[in-house]
Amino acid sequence: MSAATDMERTQRQATSVGAGALLGLCLAAACAAPFVLNGYGLYVLTLTGVFALVALGLNLLTGYAGQISLCHAAFFGVGAYATAILTQSAGVPYLLSLLVAALFTACVGAVVAVPAMRLKSLYLAIATLGFGVVLQKIIFEWRGLTNGGGGLALSPPVIAGYELRAMGLYYLTLAVVTLGIWGAWNVSRGRTGRALLIIKESEIAAGALGIPAARYKVIAFAISAFYAAVAGGLFAYLVRYIHPENFSVGLSIAFLSMVVIGGLGTIGGSIVGAAFYVIVPELLRGIKDAPGLVFGLLLVVVMVLMPQGLWGLVRRLGRRS
Repeated sequence: MSAATDMERTQRQATSVGAGALLGLCLAAACAAPFVLNGYGLYVLTLTGVFALVALGLNLLTGYAGQISLCHAAFFGVGAYATAILTQSAGVPYLLSLLVAALFTACVGAVVAVPAMRLKSLYLAIATLGFGVVLQKIIFEWRGLTNGGGGLALSPPVIAGYELRAMGLYYLTLAVVTLGIWGAWNVSRGRTGRALLIIKESEIAAGALGIPAARYKVIAFAISAFYAAVAGGLFAYLVRYIHPENFSVGLSIAFLSMVVIGGLGTIGGSIVGAAFYVIVPELLRGIKDAPGLVFGLLLVVVMVLMPQGLWGLVRRLGRRS
């Protein structure tokens, strides 16, 4: 028994060391990327980081808590608009605007969670879909604040007197994503993460263990909305023009796809899933005939052959090596 336990412990330690080494290698490559890529390549990589941040938060909600959300594009949009309005109209410093917008959106996420927390599976997905449509409609109709269908054009953000252009925004996004990974790792390995996994498996068992399922679901929604809002604030200044149509239900489905493709309940899967969703279509642009069809077929292949997602494949390859 002890030998088997020691072996399992050794395997876990080896996996942790391997994951740390892989993360360090990826971080080093990411730091060097701006000196290799052209302007558009840097934009694609920054967008990957933005979407990875959303996927990290959504994976905590869906992969760990088992709560399906189709309103994350709306949280993403609330974060984008709140950051833009605070920075452009109220003159609040950009980084402070990001934080305030994220905290506000976390509160919105908690409010959304309260009526939805009694629902499960498909019913929860439909309810959050409705919330997403309502939030998008509010953004569109509140013309005095958001300029409605006219959208908002933004100038580059300024931090400590330095105007963030493409490279500056990329490194800011990289820093925020790194913090996001650290935060998600700590949440998933801590009391909250363990409680969410138990709730996902059985709310009855969670109740028997004294775990307040309703409270933890609200916390999961709030954290997930916080991540989406920070990503939205970065996205707004990446594209420098935001419109309500940027935050449609289709984008919520895309976010959920990233989580599933990468691997539910995995931190690395969130990053890999976002990279697959953003970068692969760019690589397929050279295919003249139906690049969208090829990408769709690739998605089907991934889901059929890799039910644990792309991160599951990375893990298997790591064990073999």
